[in-house]
This record gives sequence, structure tokens and C-alpha cells, in this order.
Amino acid sequence: MQIQYTGGAMTKEEMLPSESEWMIMETLWRCGHDLTSAQICDKLPKSSTMTQRMVRVLINRLCKKGMLTYTIDPDDSRVYHYMPVKSREECRKAKSSAFAESFFEGNRLSAAFTLLDAGKLSDDQIKELENILSRAKKNK
Repeated sequence: MQIQYTGGAMTKEEMLPSESEWMIMETLWRCGHDLTSAQICDKLPKSSTMTQRMVRVLINRLCKKGMLTYTIDPDDSRVYHYMPVKSREECRKAKSSAFAESFFEGNRLSAAFTLLDAGKLSDDQIKELENILSRAKKNK
């Protein structure tokens, strides 16, 4: 049985995963299949100090945000198996848009310039950026 929370309204910003919630999403995306809260806790980066209780709280928030869904274990109704509803790319785009809106008055070009100017790019990254610009010129 798959269940998804459809409760009260949240703002666009509240619908995006926080930094801690993002760690849980990354764990699920990296794994590529559903996990229980205990399995998520075990697979978090070793640098994480999240307790299993905190992981369960964050999972609950992600379900309310529509970022995760779950199935109930057929053999044990106390065990839930969680899986992402949204892809990593969908979440990155939403977070990037919110970042540009919040800090650059929606000006994505200013946001991109600031990020690019903040550090060195490898030759591969420069080539990828050139390809993106080339595609953008063709799609005008």
C-alpha cells in the first residue's frame, strides 16, 4: 500500500528540503531503492550526527512536503519503506530557483555569475559551460 500526505498548505519555500532533509534525500537517491528509517540512518554519511529519532522526524517532514512516499511492510505494519517522489534534478532546479529569487531578485544570470566567480573551474567544467551557452543561443 502506497500512501502520500496531502495535508495543509505550505509556502513554496517550505516545500523545499532543508539541508538535513537533503541528506536523507541524497541517501535515497544514491541507494536507488526504498529504505526503512533505520536503513537510511545507517547509510547517512559518517560525518552526520543525526539520531534515528531525528531521521524519523525529518522523514515525516519530507512526506508532508510531498518529497517522499512510503509503503507499509506486508509482514510488519510497524515498518515503513520510504522512496523519493521527486528526482535529484527536480529538487536541484527548485532549490536553484528559490536561491535566485531570495538572493538575486530572481536574476538567474547574476546568481550564475556570482557562483562562477567564487571559484576556479576545471577545463571540463568550462567546456560544459560553453556547451550550455551554445545550446541557449540555438534555443532563442
